[in-house]
Amino acid sequence: MRTRSGQSTLEYVALVLLALVVLAAGAAAVSAAGLAEIIAAQFARAICVVGAGDCDRDRAPCVVASRSTSDQLSVRLALVRLSGGRTVVRERRSDGSEVVTLINGGAAGLEASIGAELGFGEHSIGVTLGGSAEGRFGQGRVWHLRGPAAAEELLRRIAAVVPTGGRNGWLVRPGRPPPAPPPAPDVVFGEHGMDTQVRARLAVLGLQLDAEDLLGTRMDRASGERSFTIRRRNVLTGSVGLGAGPQGEGLLGGEERYTLTVDAHGRPLDLAIGETRRIQGGAVLPRALRDVLGSALPPLRRGRVAQLERHLDLTDPASLAVAGAFIRAVRAPRLRLGDAVAVTRALRARLDLAGTAQERVYEVRTRDTGIRGSLSAGAGLGAGTEHSVESARLVAAASRGLDGSWRERGDCLRAGRAL
Repeated sequence: MRTRSGQSTLEYVALVLLALVVLAAGAAAVSAAGLAEIIAAQFARAICVVGAGDCDRDRAPCVVASRSTSDQLSVRLALVRLSGGRTVVRERRSDGSEVVTLINGGAAGLEASIGAELGFGEHSIGVTLGGSAEGRFGQGRVWHLRGPAAAEELLRRIAAVVPTGGRNGWLVRPGRPPPAPPPAPDVVFGEHGMDTQVRARLAVLGLQLDAEDLLGTRMDRASGERSFTIRRRNVLTGSVGLGAGPQGEGLLGGEERYTLTVDAHGRPLDLAIGETRRIQGGAVLPRALRDVLGSALPPLRRGRVAQLERHLDLTDPASLAVAGAFIRAVRAPRLRLGDAVAVTRALRARLDLAGTAQERVYEVRTRDTGIRGSLSAGAGLGAGTEHSVESARLVAAASRGLDGSWRERGDCLRAGRAL
């Protein structure tokens, strides 16, 4: 009996080895068609599943289109600058679901400048030189929705109310019928940090440098998972025009984002490192010419945004050990003048070896309206209101799986084209 059992085991092993040889030979024969990469990816994912890790990060739905609407109000009295506003972001994903984010925030700080400036919509003229430093704070709510109909209904409700810290969390806007309040959000978050600006304008030539550092936390109300985020953003904007005539504007921007996610018990789950690069430019004509040209006029600040986000599964003990120092820096963050977070060579190597990545490129269009003005000689007076709308559409998408191979996300691109 023991002999038959041993013989059966040997025969089974031989069959398995033969199957592996056949698969390897077949993969080598058709590697040009991508079968080798598919088999490698499935083996890597199978190993991950056995280890109960985060195995589907590279298959997560993509944001294929978004629309962000922001309303801001600012006031300057002497050296004190105050501002606040509200932003609503609607994102459509490749699986048909939608995400709506509501952000309410404000800022308070000091501003010093000399000169005078007047602006209407996209046009500005004046002679100014100045800078400001502000403390920023904000709170947000996020809803995950099944589809467009649910998103439309939620946006209708949000438009009629103002978030409060009261018992029901909402206050109906004056003059509007009381709708059903928005449902409880799926995610809540808060953020705070510093924003500094240096700007100069000589007649119709303008230049502004904006640097922002923010620290944030968010919580998933269903799972209890929490995320700690450090974000650094730098934007350089330049403009040139002829007063009420044509005006050109260009923008270069970059952002770094570091996020640590832990479970309800504080155990690390995921480490994400994101990089965003933005380039925009456009021409603005006087309203009279815009009315004549109509749709032939290119939109203001049309450009591209490229995003790269890498993830490391921290349920893997080896990855957790390599990322230990980085995790401590993100979990107890502080504002820094140098690097926001030091990414060690060992962590970079681990991200390349065991991490996943998603790369997205969006076409963006931004339009600003509003009115603003200032008069100052060191201290001064100023006020402004701004309404901006930015839309984005996915034009390229790729993911790198656990096997280290990059693949185009055809499912995301097809979903984007279907909109």
